Amino acid sequence: MTLALGLTATACSSALEPPDEIGETREAIQDGYLDDGDRAVVGIYNAEIGAICTGSLIAPNVVLTARHCVSDMANERDGRITCRSTKFTNTHLARRILVTTDAEIGRSSRYYSSSEIVLLPGDDIDSFCGNDQAILILDELIPESEAVPLVPRVDVPLKEGEQYYAVGFGATNDQSTGAGLRRRRDNLFIDCVADGCPASVVKRTEWVGDTGICEGDSGGPSLDLMHRVIGVTSRGAEGCDYPIYGYVYGWAEWIKETTVRAAGIGGYEVPRWATGFPTDPVYSAEIGGACEQPEDCATNACLDGRCTRPCTEIATCPSGYECNADLGYCAKLPEPPPSEDGGDEAKDGDDADDEASGGCSIGNPRPDPTKPVPWLLGAVGLGVVTTLRRRRGRSWLG
Repeated sequence: MTLALGLTATACSSALEPPDEIGETREAIQDGYLDDGDRAVVGIYNAEIGAICTGSLIAPNVVLTARHCVSDMANERDGRITCRSTKFTNTHLARRILVTTDAEIGRSSRYYSSSEIVLLPGDDIDSFCGNDQAILILDELIPESEAVPLVPRVDVPLKEGEQYYAVGFGATNDQSTGAGLRRRRDNLFIDCVADGCPASVVKRTEWVGDTGICEGDSGGPSLDLMHRVIGVTSRGAEGCDYPIYGYVYGWAEWIKETTVRAAGIGGYEVPRWATGFPTDPVYSAEIGGACEQPEDCATNACLDGRCTRPCTEIATCPSGYECNADLGYCAKLPEPPPSEDGGDEAKDGDDADDEASGGCSIGNPRPDPTKPVPWLLGAVGLGVVTTLRRRRGRSWLG
């Protein structure tokens, strides 16, 4: 067998025009742009404290976000986080946490309410640093026609220098300008990951990104170039810099287990990534087309004149193919002999059970990150709900 592999090509989306329904043109998030396309990046309104956040829809009724978006905190210093002492305290009422797939968090947006807030497991989960993740289970399924859930990268660790992009409903500066609109920024790069970061301000279940994230972006995703969620926005330095993310890979089992349980509650099929299927979309690509070079195939893999894809014991091959253990790729089975009644033979390239998916989308001096602030933004002035506000001095919590 002859297997030819090529370099994987990725295509990134171009900048979007500001959506018509938003009205006036507003400054994009620090060199980013208004984003009406990434509808699985949801806006979150916490009606209990009158604040907005961001989240990632990872299953029809599952939203991954930051815990400080749904819990109170103690031992802050003027709204600043200190890893040695800042703790989570009371968790808010789930039914008061509202989610929208619209591009704006506003009075006319459609909201889904939460039925349950799931916190991280462990003995030290109330310590802020390293534990700033939570999952919302919604009381209603968000249809795929409205928003296709994102895939969290639960099976592959991150690397320093890896490129990503970020999406959120936050402000464009420290003065809360332009908050409540979904924005996206591309061409960002990972600074350090887990143990490779300064231990005094970044824990093993966190990583440090590039820039461009601000108030209201808390809980929002960073995504790799295959569109997989790799981080949950937690906190950062003043000036909307030095973003610290919760590490999705670091809490992979919790994310998978919670999603499996949520699928049982919602009555839908468990997402394949939650049962161990690889998150790389190449494992779901259609195969079987004729090829001479790897570049002829979407997977950049050509085996014996046919486009193929990698396979594992879990990521099996479609009908008519088997996983070649030596190569780690799907190989075409020999054609069956014609039936005596002259029925049709199996046709090449049948892959009806597989879903295809696509992908796309620092050497600058850092400010002092020793006392970063969580990027949760009060919703005053957004016209959502005005009866509840959090009052906390000069805190960024509204």
